Amino acid sequence: MAPTNTFQPIITGVDDIKSAQKRRSIYLRPFLLFWLNSLIAEVIFLAVGVFIMTGTRDLFYKVMWTLVFCPLGMGGAMGGLINCFIVDHYYGKKAAHFTGILALLILSTCNYLCYNLDRHFGWFGAAEHPMWFHWRYPMIWAVGYWNGVLLFTDKGQEKLARLGL
Repeated sequence: MAPTNTFQPIITGVDDIKSAQKRRSIYLRPFLLFWLNSLIAEVIFLAVGVFIMTGTRDLFYKVMWTLVFCPLGMGGAMGGLINCFIVDHYYGKKAAHFTGILALLILSTCNYLCYNLDRHFGWFGAAEHPMWFHWRYPMIWAVGYWNGVLLFTDKGQEKLARLGL
């Protein structure tokens, strides 16, 4: 008996391709949205750090940390966790609240880590201005919840589609 070729392509028709493209955007949106929000927040934190707190000393490290590593790390962590625990499991306000709580847990941990690292390195003034780091926790939850509304409600998804996300 000759072996038979049992390979079946996953995507076979035009409808399957459209469906796959839609699924791809559903899984990429959390990463892109949290990466973008993290980048915006980090630009603000960099500006405050440079112009108000510590000046331009160690500017290369500040820029690399705030504009490259933090947004990628936070966007990747939140995107992966949202895809794992929320996408295809929850929808609507319940998913938005879950996203807010998840953001608060993960991004607050990241913020606390950065606070402790900055106390050691002194790039952003954590030792002199600790409240600059700790006032962010309520805002982290609010941004997480708002991202959840955008990701998991019909109106939010329409808005993201209009923006090209």
